[in-house]
Amino acid sequence: MITGYNTDVPHADAVFHVQTEDKGLASAFIESLVYVGGQVLAKKRTSYKSALDAGEGKKRIVELMDQQHRLTIAEIKSGKYDGQIPGAKLAESAMSAEERLEQPTASPEVEIEHLAIPEPTRQVATAEEESPTLDQIIMDYLNSESEQEALILMMDADHEFALGETVALRFRTKGSLSGEAVPGTRISVKMISTVVEPATLAQGETNAAGELGLSVSIPALQRGSSALIVTASSSIGTAEIKQLL
Repeated sequence: MITGYNTDVPHADAVFHVQTEDKGLASAFIESLVYVGGQVLAKKRTSYKSALDAGEGKKRIVELMDQQHRLTIAEIKSGKYDGQIPGAKLAESAMSAEERLEQPTASPEVEIEHLAIPEPTRQVATAEEESPTLDQIIMDYLNSESEQEALILMMDADHEFALGETVALRFRTKGSLSGEAVPGTRISVKMISTVVEPATLAQGETNAAGELGLSVSIPALQRGSSALIVTASSSIGTAEIKQLL
């Protein structure tokens, strides 16, 4: 079970959170959400139906998730979503028409949904097209312009989360630009609830390969609402995963 990629991206006096996940074979698309302060600023979706039709499986889906997640981080650092930050609307409304025309447009390879500014919908490339996609060109350019890596945190679980269950979690970490493992990342799994005090269920550090395995026993609460909060801290940044129970 792939639960997704998660990264915190400090930029423009705010901390953006990027969450990318596979929405399942039935839907056959990858979705990235961009948050600031718990508010969703934008969604980006990419279909992988053609990959399934070609007989490609989990490995290709993970590759697409990685590409879309890194692209979204690079877009944040380039200022693409600055106008979507809560409190930035007044400044955006004062922008001249000429300045608006100079703003970069969205890639035609994916479907992007903004809360305030609609973007072009996804277009299908022709079968004979062999040149790099616009997303790849944008990512290569933005990555070359960006000087600071961000932490990407991935979490796999051996089965669905449920109260009273023990679940084996496997974490992987890497840099958003280099793609290299991030050893020594401190990872903590906490449970928060409306009926009990927050409690740390497990913690540890990633090994030389940027990986960590943890066995987490989830308390069997009989009432209230609960969630698992996974936090990761490293030399290149932080990341967080929230899992409702």
